[in-house]
Amino acid sequence: MITDEQMKKMGWKKYNLDDLNKCLNMFEINSNSRIRHFISQCSHESECGTYTKELASGKNYENRKDLGNTQPGDGPKYKGAGYIQLTGRFNYQKLADYLNDKDVMKGCDYVAQNYPWTSAGFWWHMNNMNSLCDKQDVTVEKVTRRVNGGTNGLQKRQKYYELACTIFQ
Repeated sequence: MITDEQMKKMGWKKYNLDDLNKCLNMFEINSNSRIRHFISQCSHESECGTYTKELASGKNYENRKDLGNTQPGDGPKYKGAGYIQLTGRFNYQKLADYLNDKDVMKGCDYVAQNYPWTSAGFWWHMNNMNSLCDKQDVTVEKVTRRVNGGTNGLQKRQKYYELACTIFQ
């Protein structure tokens, strides 16, 4: 169970502790390695909870069939939301089905407001991040490559991870 004190030590000011702990339980993010990597990646991706949705307009996702964006306006509507940004109509539909909450399909504002942690945990689960974190040779770089597709912000992610190691023991 994560506490307010731990999140404040990580640098978070605004977060929903109930959603976080529900997310960790729901997606079995329950070992030190899993928690440290999850919290540190979310810390970087959202600037410690400052952002719950992608800052860009989402127009670059318009007509992206690989994301399931087939309707006009899907790009902005289903742009990244949550502390690890869930993106695309296809992924929103999967989350809506998983949670049995059709309102998820209202788009990024709804997910950002109601499921910032849960959507991140869902992404984590769908991408088999727990199994990666359970490996002996897991590194921040390996986790970052899976989360980000590259090494964007690797130094900052590493610092968040090192901080997380002192907090989540």
